Amino acid sequence: MTYPIGQYLMDGADLWLVYGVTISAGSDDLMKFPARKDSISHDWEDENGIDIDLSRVFFQSREASFQCNIIANDETDFWQKYSGFLAMLAKPDLRRLEIAELSRSFYVYYKGCNSFTRFTRIKSGAYKGKITAQFSIALTERAPVIDSSNVYVVEEQGRFIIT
Repeated sequence: MTYPIGQYLMDGADLWLVYGVTISAGSDDLMKFPARKDSISHDWEDENGIDIDLSRVFFQSREASFQCNIIANDETDFWQKYSGFLAMLAKPDLRRLEIAELSRSFYVYYKGCNSFTRFTRIKSGAYKGKITAQFSIALTERAPVIDSSNVYVVEEQGRFIIT
């Protein structure tokens, strides 16, 4: 049986090892391009079009919804992991979410729990006898980071333009 060790870390803590939490979907939400904030503009009555400041670009925060599972050995273990995970999410300030498959870190905060399916004992398979629950949490990336160090401008002949 393969355990998802090292796939998702929150503030350096492996979600599987510490909380028994696996994430089955949601990291793609952090790959979506963030929405651009409106630039400062003015529509002059005596000019065509608008006067807009495009010298700087700013983005809105973005939300990601993660589909999670929590797996525990017994009811006591479940409540310890559940309480610990919630306490970690609810701490003040931003959490650093590291996602191995993306080789990136995101600074997020907990926004809410969108769904929760009560814990039940697993009847068959690799985790037989363990207790599990499924839930979905919303995390918000307050200030999406755009890495412009790897952005290049190329002319029609394919030559790089230095700006």
